[in-house]
Amino acid sequence: MTSTPTSEGPRPGLRDLLLWGALAAAWSSSYVVIKLGVADLDPMLLVAGRMLVGALVLTGVFFALGQRLSRRPGDWLSYGVTGLLGSVVPFLLITHGETVVESALAAILMGLSPVATAGIAACVLPDERLTRPVLLGLGGALVGVTLLAGPSALLGLGTELAGQVAILGAALCYALSTVYIRRCVRRPPLEMAAGSALVGTAVLLGAVALSGARVEAAALTHTALGAVLYLGLVSTAAANLVYFHLVPRLGATRMSQVNFAVPVGGALLGVLLLGEDLSPLQWGALGVIIASVWLSTTARRG
Repeated sequence: MTSTPTSEGPRPGLRDLLLWGALAAAWSSSYVVIKLGVADLDPMLLVAGRMLVGALVLTGVFFALGQRLSRRPGDWLSYGVTGLLGSVVPFLLITHGETVVESALAAILMGLSPVATAGIAACVLPDERLTRPVLLGLGGALVGVTLLAGPSALLGLGTELAGQVAILGAALCYALSTVYIRRCVRRPPLEMAAGSALVGTAVLLGAVALSGARVEAAALTHTALGAVLYLGLVSTAAANLVYFHLVPRLGATRMSQVNFAVPVGGALLGVLLLGEDLSPLQWGALGVIIASVWLSTTARRG
């Protein structure tokens, strides 16, 4: 059983920061893998596949350890809320949005998630006020993401509006889910990760069945299967376990800063793995984002 965080919350330790960085890396790489996956698979089938793999892994580990899901209706409500708001709905929205929205603009739009999280948290969580360092950090990181993606990406605002609204919807879902976990969830991280994945997968598989999607006609190429496995194992199962562990420890506002680190991780992965070059302005933007995230995450919350 997890303990209720104190009003001030524990200070982030080295282990917390390493896990936070690992989560940023897992989610950074997912956007590239999604791009590869939707080239061969229908977006709904890709999301259903990653959720199914994630649920099988998490519930398998959970039950293998002799654990059991709660029988309390309130806890099942938490499984459902976090499974839908934290996984199913944003996964579908992002996967759909990325079919029409350029990655640079998507990164800027997702950068609004920490801003929304901080605003909502300030309204419902008395220990997460919008202090000056937090506001400066949020503003600086959002500017840094825009510079990293390229200000010209903003010229695409208003075109492919449905896709952009989908990305914004995903950002809001993540904000609401993070604040909900911080305020309402008190169950252990592995239980929450397994329960939310189980409920989310059941809902999604039902939606696939009702949609009449022809699973047998899906192009199950090596790339598509690799994308499903990677997204399920790394970006869903492992990432959700770390996420549920860190939110009660770091708080909603601190935790949401991972969405600023995602484009940083994506840029660095491009340099290291794809041989891409960053301009001096983009390297400077990385520094701005890192400094801003450090400012807002190390600030006192109370």
